[in-house]
Amino acid sequence: MQKKFKYLLLIIVLLLIFPKVSAKESVNLYLFWGDGCPHCEAEQIYLKDLEKDFDNLRVIKYEVWHNENNNQFMRQIASETNENLNGVPITIIGQTIISGFSDSTKQQIRRAINYYSQTKHHDIVKEIREGTYENVKEISGKEFIKEESNLSKKTTVELPFIKEVDFKNIELITAIPILGILASLSLPFLWLIITFASIISLQREKKIRIKILLLGLMMIIISSLLAAILKINSIIWICKTLGLLICIFLVITQSKRLTFSDIYFKIISVISAIIIGWLTPAHYWNILNEIIKSQSLSVEINILSNIYFFVSSLIPYILILLIFSNYWKKISPKKQKLIRIFIWIITIPVIIFI
Repeated sequence: MQKKFKYLLLIIVLLLIFPKVSAKESVNLYLFWGDGCPHCEAEQIYLKDLEKDFDNLRVIKYEVWHNENNNQFMRQIASETNENLNGVPITIIGQTIISGFSDSTKQQIRRAINYYSQTKHHDIVKEIREGTYENVKEISGKEFIKEESNLSKKTTVELPFIKEVDFKNIELITAIPILGILASLSLPFLWLIITFASIISLQREKKIRIKILLLGLMMIIISSLLAAILKINSIIWICKTLGLLICIFLVITQSKRLTFSDIYFKIISVISAIIIGWLTPAHYWNILNEIIKSQSLSVEINILSNIYFFVSSLIPYILILLIFSNYWKKISPKKQKLIRIFIWIITIPVIIFI
């Protein structure tokens, strides 16, 4: 029965971690290049990497120095769009024409792919080839920068000593663990983890404590994900009320030496874990999802990024619980009882002011 329950919880976690995949617009990138052009060769290497990052991207190449048909097609595009398309490489994405290849055009190409992945658009090359082209306004690099500026408002965090950090400008593999650790290091939440550990310590047997700890961490993950996805304020208030009642109940039972069976404390431990998850700030998880959404990453990378984030956020909790457990063994039972009561009393205002 316990194994089935664990498998069920694992399935729930995987379903919740599985990202909400929004339909991405397919994007065609057209490269007009010349055989023997070093800049064209450099761009083709760069585009291979982009194809790995964007599963909705299709790169279509036209060699124009030795293929007369392709050269004439490029001239037709220049004529119909009133653009000067002399020289190679020429990159066309949606309604955007980019000349040359350099560090600045790399950024513009990526910005254009991001932008068109989220926006319905004209594919001017395809429309010219099919004879359906009507003169449309070119979307410039300024629009992409404006879009990035709007994103920055959602992905910037103010950190002590460092001031503001925009996480969209940091490599995803580096940004994820930082966001995960930041999510777990808010002082009120750390205190709630200590409260959770103090409740688990009421269990007499070590094996039971470990089982409840693992179950509790899983419930924290599940409930924090639900809180981030559903965003129902009324549930937060219910969790706060339950948290306060649990703390008051624990203070009374311990101070008056009332005894209850272990099953009651198991239930309280699980409920406390759920409450902690619902009260977890979802800000950093939302930042991660904004970055993932803006980069139009593949489903596989999306899933791995979310798992990586939650593993990163769990590490500080586990370290705190290990430290708590190590020092806890050295304290006498009488002092343990006083420390528990102190923790639960302090938890009451912490929950109120979260």
